[in-house]
Amino acid sequence: MAAYREQNALTQLLNRIAERTDKWVLPVVYTVTQELRIIAMEADHYIEDRMSGSSASNSAKPNKLEEAARTINRTLTVCLNDRNSSMQNSRKWGVYFIISLLFKIYFKLGTISLATSVVRVLNASSAAGDIPSVEEYPKAHMVTFKYYVGILAFMDEEYEKAEEHLHVALNNCHKRATRNQELILQYLLPTHLLLHRRYPSKAVWRTFPRLQIIYEELFNASKRGDMRTYEAALAAREKLFVTRRIYLTMLKIRTKIVRPRLFEQVYLASDKSTRVPVSAFRKGLEFVGIDVDDDQVECWAAVMIYQGQMKGYISRERKTIVLSNNDPFPR
Repeated sequence: MAAYREQNALTQLLNRIAERTDKWVLPVVYTVTQELRIIAMEADHYIEDRMSGSSASNSAKPNKLEEAARTINRTLTVCLNDRNSSMQNSRKWGVYFIISLLFKIYFKLGTISLATSVVRVLNASSAAGDIPSVEEYPKAHMVTFKYYVGILAFMDEEYEKAEEHLHVALNNCHKRATRNQELILQYLLPTHLLLHRRYPSKAVWRTFPRLQIIYEELFNASKRGDMRTYEAALAAREKLFVTRRIYLTMLKIRTKIVRPRLFEQVYLASDKSTRVPVSAFRKGLEFVGIDVDDDQVECWAAVMIYQGQMKGYISRERKTIVLSNNDPFPR
């Protein structure tokens, strides 16, 4: 606790000193703020341990990381508000390092809205031309920033934007930083599958065996349209996916990839007949353990037709799904 108080006081003092200096102070700022984050986390762990062994209601709360975030946010303001006439010597070259540090804290605390607020502030400064483009900063700063804004877009279901940011992060990641590459691919692989039906190669699984354990069974099931296996594999990984904020995307893959693939398998089994009874699709679903009635099948088919995953129409009178002669299940 004493270490945290001293480090927080040191960072606050450094913020005041930094306001009267220029770029030379940034290495010191990086070290002090990084250490503040680490010490704050350790202080919170210490408080949590004491709380678990004490029933006292007036025990200190584990909020040191939140306090540290406020102090580091002030550091960001000090960097952003540099009015040095020479950009070469400006404290603004520390902006992306400090923002990435705040992202790590906000994601740790689960206060994602604060991370989004920081992005809005940064976008306003960028639009006004107050700071250089992120590509001009050190690659380490850019990769971390792009990784986190990619995740924010991923969570907002803006998958094209997420793919763009995550690609930049991956392409600029150091070739030996396999753990960082793995963290990026953790979000990029499901994004590729959802947007493009693009599956990883065996080389990817060999390079990243942890990702293979997480995703391979799910991706193979989606390729086959094997809803039963997909559901079981998803249930087994639910806690992991919820923690990493991937679960909703995996549900979307089930709806947009697995289900259309299953319908396509029924179509192929009917010798590619363009008129397939609704009951045939229902039996296909029942075969993989999904109990639905004809109305539910028609509902799913209508959604797939509306979303462009299946070309055709539903004949309610004949209880038939009439498929297009030309590429009824577009890729």
